[in-house]
Amino acid sequence: EAKTIRRTSTRHLLRTDAAMRFEKGSDPNLTVYALKRAALLIKELAGGTIASEVVDIYPSKIEKKEIDVSYKSINRLIGVDIPSTEVKAILAALEIDIVKESDAELTVAIPTNKADVLRDVDVIEEILRIYGFNKVPMLSQVKSTISLWESPDKRKVQNTISELLTSCGYNEIMGVSLTQSKYFKEILPVEDAQLVYVNNTSNIHLDVMRPTMLFSGLETILHNQNRQNADLKLYEYGRSYLKDGEGFKETEQLSIFLTGNKVSESWLNKDKSQVNFYSLKAFVGNVLNRLGLSGFQEGEISDDVFSFGVKYHRGPKTLVKFGAVKSKVLKAMDIKQSVLYAEFDWGEVLNALKSHKIRFKPLTKYPSVRRDLALVIDQKVNFKEIVGIAKTAGKPLLQDLNLFDVYENEDQLGKGKKSYAVSFVFQDAAKTLKDKDIDKIMTKMIASYEGKLGAVIRR
Repeated sequence: EAKTIRRTSTRHLLRTDAAMRFEKGSDPNLTVYALKRAALLIKELAGGTIASEVVDIYPSKIEKKEIDVSYKSINRLIGVDIPSTEVKAILAALEIDIVKESDAELTVAIPTNKADVLRDVDVIEEILRIYGFNKVPMLSQVKSTISLWESPDKRKVQNTISELLTSCGYNEIMGVSLTQSKYFKEILPVEDAQLVYVNNTSNIHLDVMRPTMLFSGLETILHNQNRQNADLKLYEYGRSYLKDGEGFKETEQLSIFLTGNKVSESWLNKDKSQVNFYSLKAFVGNVLNRLGLSGFQEGEISDDVFSFGVKYHRGPKTLVKFGAVKSKVLKAMDIKQSVLYAEFDWGEVLNALKSHKIRFKPLTKYPSVRRDLALVIDQKVNFKEIVGIAKTAGKPLLQDLNLFDVYENEDQLGKGKKSYAVSFVFQDAAKTLKDKDIDKIMTKMIASYEGKLGAVIRR
């Protein structure tokens, strides 16, 4: 078969004469002519004798293929009005017989030695080859249609984040969009009027479209837990469905699940600590950093899903919610270990990327300066408040700050107190910073911590 010869020749890099000839197909009706020619050569050159008549066992003869070709198509594809007399002359020169003709079209019989001529466009190509490419004039104008791709490319962004999570040890899951309504009546209450019911006769338990992707992941975690596979990193792209008045609301989401030990059991690693909120926060941050998204606000959440958690948002539009799933939900699903869950509103993430521009900023050649502070503050003070004051006082030189130690000791610090050790990194892109520049900022920052948070600086 021509296709097989072509494939094998290319794979083995054997571009022989036989391969180049037979990969285009051979004439099945050439056999008798070739046989006679071979016999005559044997008689002439080797002194052989013709001993019999030609025997041709050919029960299913391959006839010439007939193709309809219209003059309109010839002129449209070639771009030149070729007279019908010239078209017929070219076909005669190619030994392509005209079986039937009318004023509008021809029916031609293709010789069996032209195995690649299968359609009317192939016949037109043969006509053009003989007519001459050089006789087709160039147009004074070339028109084209510009195809615009949606920006950002949804599929490309999704693949980028999939590769990131997979490289970090995550496995992608694909949950069924149908789920059990009992989850949203007994475990995670959702108003019945908001549920999208489906008349599922093949499996009556799966009777609603999922209003959240949470239970798809929890079912997967339960399935693995029951098979002694407790350390899991999972992610899923999908949609959630809710009724919205007379219509329906579909929300594209990316969900991430973390549960079990941070690292698998090993003789080399004795740490058996489990993943926690900050493990998930790091991965959520990695996803947003990979997309180059920043400048969002942070707020705490506590609802029917999360016992504690955080949301990143831009005004009323939430990019992601993440935190620890409530023990009540886990217990109802018979899951015996804590589960961390993140829920990205993928539509809002893509919308945020539309207005996002990546700008190049060269690395500064000037050194950075680090200063540390130990702040004794009330237990109720959040680190977010410390960050907010630092950014206001340190603008624009503050490049980074980090909480590197938390110390609690009632005897030394007092009741209801804690000590935060925070590092601050300052840098100026235009010059080397001097101590007096840093001292001025630190003095302003300390005054704000003492005045606004009631902090005491440990020295």
